[in-house]
Amino acid sequence: MGDTKEQREQIIEDYLNRSDIAADDDEIIQHEGNDGEQLEEEIPTLPAELSTPISLKQREKTDKEDENKKKKKKKKKAKTANLPEAGSELPDDYVEKHAEDVIDNPFDPERPLSQRVEYAIWKYRKNHKFTDEKRAIFDNYLKFGGINTGPNMFLGRATSADAPDDPEAVFDFEAAKLAIDSVPDELEEGVEVNFAEVAQVYFSNTFIRESRFISLQDFIDAPILIDAFLRYLQIRKVAPEYEEDIAKARAIVAEAKIQLPKCKRVSGYLPGSYNKACASYFGDVQAEMDTSWMTEATMKIQKQFISFVVETIGTNAEDTKKIVQAHIKDPENVHLVETKEWVFAKVAEIDPYSESLGQDDLVKVTFENVDLPEEKFQIFLEKKIVDFLMVGMVTRATFCKLSNNDWYLESASRIMPSFYMEDDCMQEEDLDF
Repeated sequence: MGDTKEQREQIIEDYLNRSDIAADDDEIIQHEGNDGEQLEEEIPTLPAELSTPISLKQREKTDKEDENKKKKKKKKKAKTANLPEAGSELPDDYVEKHAEDVIDNPFDPERPLSQRVEYAIWKYRKNHKFTDEKRAIFDNYLKFGGINTGPNMFLGRATSADAPDDPEAVFDFEAAKLAIDSVPDELEEGVEVNFAEVAQVYFSNTFIRESRFISLQDFIDAPILIDAFLRYLQIRKVAPEYEEDIAKARAIVAEAKIQLPKCKRVSGYLPGSYNKACASYFGDVQAEMDTSWMTEATMKIQKQFISFVVETIGTNAEDTKKIVQAHIKDPENVHLVETKEWVFAKVAEIDPYSESLGQDDLVKVTFENVDLPEEKFQIFLEKKIVDFLMVGMVTRATFCKLSNNDWYLESASRIMPSFYMEDDCMQEEDLDF
């Protein structure tokens, strides 16, 4: 053919514009007959001037699309694929997936501790898989320890302009491009390095107060996660000059693994059914409410109201008395004589008891006023509470004394571990306990 390539392409384009081409090879064109009947006629041939049949082009295109659809898209592997869970117990000689270091000898003791710890945090994050909850716990612990989390433009006070001439600046600049945590320089005024104290205050006080962490699983995971990180610092010899301090911190965290879940469970139970019943029976809040103002109401509404009272307080007057009688046989002859509010108390003694006791059987527990040790309060708690209670655990509580010299626990705030330590940075208004 004498046509140029451009002319042939133009012919194809014009034809496509004039015709409604179907994807099928046997495209049908409709014509009207003499009586107006629609006749179907198959296209016998394609324009002779086309160098490539349109139907063939359409088939090739369709076949290609079908083939592409059949091809399964390869799932892109997540960056955390094959990484161990944060907090996992790994052997000392475990080889990290991302073992390479972007900086030569990053844990050289000659480097400032702040730089070594920054790099260790980055390396730990990079080589472990974090759930959202564990990431929140880890970030919260680091922030409490004085480490700024989140993207930082530069770590270690260096810029790229410093890199060529200053070895420390090279470290800072490279680390700054990778890390998201900034550790204050231990030489800065007011900065004290104390791994053990941070662990003690955090797990005996701050973590328990955090409204962010409320599930039992959080109380189980937190010490496991932080212990794994402290162990990582030991294995990588990040801070050999603080080896003894880190070992003390790990000992505290080991105790937190035992006590934190117990504290969570006890806090959920206190003050217990018996003490609630005592507070209801002897205290200002009575289980039996006056419904005389509802005399015009229907019996159905009265029953619904009484049912609501039972759900809200937990029992009715008769049931309350029965619970109280588990220890006080004649409660009608006993009355409240004294109330000690908001006492900072610790568990001084738990009377021996048999494991065969029922979950709701009572066990005597002695609390003592931390600020006035000679002041003691002997109360009774259900076995299901005492099973998780440990001598030395502390709480803020309100104790009530009865005329028969018995005490009961009206209310108690969250329970803290036996290694409780005050947070000196907290303000008085934060002490909600």
